[in-house]
Formats: sequence, structure tokens, C-alpha cells
Amino acid sequence: MTLPASRPHWPVAALLSLALLPGAASAGDACHRLDTADFAALNGCAQTTPGMLKISAAALARLDYDGNGLAALMAGGQHYYVRRDGTHLAVISYDNGPDYFADGLTRARIDGRIGYFNVLLQPAFPERFSWGFPFQDGIAEVCNGCHEGEPDAGGHTAIVGGTRFRIDQYGKHLPDPR
Repeated sequence: MTLPASRPHWPVAALLSLALLPGAASAGDACHRLDTADFAALNGCAQTTPGMLKISAAALARLDYDGNGLAALMAGGQHYYVRRDGTHLAVISYDNGPDYFADGLTRARIDGRIGYFNVLLQPAFPERFSWGFPFQDGIAEVCNGCHEGEPDAGGHTAIVGGTRFRIDQYGKHLPDPR
């Protein structure tokens, strides 16, 4: 299978963003704003357990939200998207930040599997995968039974093994292109 050269698909960018903030991930880790040059701590926000934040109304009011009503934070080495009402989702790190929305969907690791979520931070469909790449033109490449290989000299990690296939934005398995 040949993939477009304009976007890296099978190699995963090094997760250098985890080195931006000191300390190991644990409960009580402060939230850090990604909308400030110095990644300022956000008073009134902390990671209570991995994947879960406690955010005060005052902290929510201080965030800068994008056109989708989302703000990005980091706590305990984990990237999060947060809505104005406090709904939040721990998303995978990609290209030194929170996974971006491609074709309206972002990726999050839930119980060790990759799922796709919309801008309301709700699951787009129930199926989850060992790995999944961003959507492009309504199609994402995913795999089951695959895993991360060894990083190369440039810090990129290939996804190896498993069964690879394509899905549409509703999670429907698509036939292989011929």
C-alpha cells in the first residue's frame, strides 16, 4: 500500500511534548495551558487520576476556546481538550501537542485502545483499535494486534504487525483499494 507523501501515516512523530513539563504523571498534577507561550499553570485545575481532570468554573472562564469551543491543556504528561462546560477528553499526543482534529475527529486512548471522538468530545463510533491514524478525506487507516516498534534515529516510531484495514467516519470497515 502506498500512502501520500504529504502526511506521515505509519511512522508516529516523537512525543517530545512530554519533556516540556517537569515531573512524572500522578494524581494532583497541575494543568498547564497550551495557549500561553510559557505553558502557564492554570489555577483551579488538576489531574485527579490519569485521564481525569478537576476544573473549577473560574479556571474554565480563563481559558481561550477555539471555534469549536475547545481549549487545550496538559496535565501529568497527558494532553486534554476541554469544553466550556468542563467536559474533557485525554487525547493522544501527536506532533508535540494534542492530536489534531482531522475530518472532524480526534483520537484518544481508552482502555489501551484508540477511539475516535468528535468536537463535542463524544465517541464517533464504538469500535476501538490497537492503533489508528488521523482521517484523511473521510478514511482512516487502523490496525488491530499491532504495536509500536523501536524508534529510528529521527525519533519516529513505526507501527508494526497486526492486521491493517481502512474505516470510514462511521467506523465501517472499507474494502482494500485495488
